[in-house]
Amino acid sequence: TVGAMAEWVKKGKVKFLGLSEISAATLRRAHAVHPIATVQVEYSPFTLDIEYPKINLLNTCCKLGVAVVTYSPLGCGLLTGRFRSPTDFPENDFRRMVPRYSAENIPKILGIGAVLEKVGTKSNNALSGQVALAWLLAQGDDIIPIPGTTQLKYLEQNLKAVELTL
Repeated sequence: TVGAMAEWVKKGKVKFLGLSEISAATLRRAHAVHPIATVQVEYSPFTLDIEYPKINLLNTCCKLGVAVVTYSPLGCGLLTGRFRSPTDFPENDFRRMVPRYSAENIPKILGIGAVLEKVGTKSNNALSGQVALAWLLAQGDDIIPIPGTTQLKYLEQNLKAVELTL
């Protein structure tokens, strides 16, 4: 419980509390027990759910002063153009089984990537992934994207997003 985790803060075992994949209502309840520092949630130009009034998570985080740590800011590689169809995913990759990454849905995601690519072309030849990250960074100082990569060249590309002004 948040109450139990708050005890860890009091004992100096942890400095801050963060929660992952929660609703706005759960965040408000948790924050009433002990201040929540961060919420981890998927957020990108491809996944805007936390902005929707019905979900209201982004607005709730802003009101409570809670930072948003965004995972999959590059749409699991689809916003960068690295993957163009479900057959491009490695054989045992989870995306092969998730409907949102189906052959039917991927063209929609790639369409968003194409728009990002056009913006990048107008912004100092930036890559679509850099534009996606720059867009997240432009949403405010309390939005912290955490793109995953296993290759140095992609890390270096991602870091250049801080140089973009949208």
